[in-house]
Amino acid sequence: CSRGLLDTFAIQAPPKVSQEVVDKCVNAIRFLAIDAVNKAKSGHPGLPMGAAPMSYVLFNETMRFNPKNPNWFNRDRFVLSAGHGSMLQYALMHLVGYDSVSMDDIKQFRQWDSRTPGHPENFLTAGVEVTTGPLGQGICNAVGLAAAEAHLAARFNKPDCMVVDHYT
Repeated sequence: CSRGLLDTFAIQAPPKVSQEVVDKCVNAIRFLAIDAVNKAKSGHPGLPMGAAPMSYVLFNETMRFNPKNPNWFNRDRFVLSAGHGSMLQYALMHLVGYDSVSMDDIKQFRQWDSRTPGHPENFLTAGVEVTTGPLGQGICNAVGLAAAEAHLAARFNKPDCMVVDHYT
């Protein structure tokens, strides 16, 4: 049981890309958010616009996850505490290939009975880790997830077998 075996289920970061490609990716995140917020006539485009560059790095170069298996145990968890900026998370999920956030879902952002509500709901949209409503709830969830990860790692990991090897 090695880290290599566990990584076969994760999406690997692509090789180095040009700054032009990075800029296009970051702008794709921004404009998906802007367009969805404008269409809904509701929402906050500021967070997705400002956080797009760091989110690109997180999703493209740092996090391990599998959009085709959003419940994969050893995935890294992304918790968006600022739920009002949820279009950031939906844009990222759509662009990396989560089936739960299609372009049609983005077009239905903040609409009744949508898979892309104004605040992410973990029971509506596969890949959303936690539901964050009141301010501060997301960071509390993230701390709890991180504490659980540390406990599981201490309990089950062995020097030659890292069973729990993910982050929130």
